[in-house]
Amino acid sequence: MERFKSFMNKYKWFVIGGVVALIIIIVVATLLVKNHKIDVEDDVKVSFNGYNKTGTAEITDDSYEKIMNKLQVKALKQAGFKNKEVLNMIENNETDDLDEDDFNYEEQQQARTAGKILEHVNLDIHNGEELKNKDKVTVKLTIDKGISKDYKLKVKEFTKSFKAHGLKEPENIEAKDLFTALKPKFTGVNGAGSLNLISKDLPKSLQELSISNYDFTVANNGNLSNGDEVKLKIPQSLIDDINESGSSTFSGKSTQNIKVKGLKNISNLDNINELIDKNNTLIDKEYESDEYTKYNTENLGNYYKIQADTADEYSFGEEEDESSEKVSPVSEVEPTYVSLITAVKVTKTGKYSDPDVSYTYQGYNNYQLEDNRLVKDDMTDKMSMTSSKDKQDELNNDLKSDGFKEIK
Repeated sequence: MERFKSFMNKYKWFVIGGVVALIIIIVVATLLVKNHKIDVEDDVKVSFNGYNKTGTAEITDDSYEKIMNKLQVKALKQAGFKNKEVLNMIENNETDDLDEDDFNYEEQQQARTAGKILEHVNLDIHNGEELKNKDKVTVKLTIDKGISKDYKLKVKEFTKSFKAHGLKEPENIEAKDLFTALKPKFTGVNGAGSLNLISKDLPKSLQELSISNYDFTVANNGNLSNGDEVKLKIPQSLIDDINESGSSTFSGKSTQNIKVKGLKNISNLDNINELIDKNNTLIDKEYESDEYTKYNTENLGNYYKIQADTADEYSFGEEEDESSEKVSPVSEVEPTYVSLITAVKVTKTGKYSDPDVSYTYQGYNNYQLEDNRLVKDDMTDKMSMTSSKDKQDELNNDLKSDGFKEIK
């Protein structure tokens, strides 16, 4: 004991100095730990997507989650949150089972404070659009200026640069390949033919453009004859959208001449005479004489019309002719439906009245054209003029305005 007292008397200032130094070290270490700024710069990873000149960059999902988890843990610790189990779950990205309602009151308040701290943290990517390979992209982590130190997260701010790479070159779509891909097909009959464009089985680059939404203009469509030359022009809006899509570019002439061929002659259909006879039978039944009234009928000609809209047999006129020149690609070409009528002059003589002359027609609408025949199906039905005309010219004008053509 005497020796200890002697030692303390001899070295007490050294001991006191050592204790003070130890206390200072502990305090400084505590302050350093408490005020230590975390560094997440090395955790940032960026991915590049799309095509050269229109590429995009974004922080990868995995790296973003990792960074945000670290920032959340730091914010919670700054707010005094000490539940190590929760902190470890967040750091390990095992947050599915976390529920703030399970925290005690103090922890809930600390969690809300941490949320306010994170509101002032900004992690953004800059110049991340319209990229070409070798362009520079920057990721910045910043803290809002002018905020209370209580809500200032202790994290190292940074600006990190990345160079764009791996962006694919756009696919070049040549005009001639586009015309071929649309598989132009003529339907109808000679003198009333139409050009169809088919969107089925298009290249992927064209499928992404929803090409069926574009209108191609085909002059005189619906009135085409074998040997005609159709000038098909790619819409400028489609060309613009191809070039602006980023994944494709357009090249070549936007117009192509296509020769009309393969249309059937309606007068040469295998059963055309048989169907005209059916019209005559309708006329004979409609105007059958009896002892009081005598009918005399005179056939004036046979007419046909390609039925553009089978849902409405009377959708005729100039408006339809204009719209038929706009052709949108379709996945499947609809069958060709033909209306076939016979115009007739009817002389009605009553037993006690003078002869009365009128002009009308009878026939069938919506025969389906199959191979070289007109075939009756569920759409086929009788049709007649709703009101007869007093003069042949009036009948002819009606037939013309309704789009009927005479079978020569």
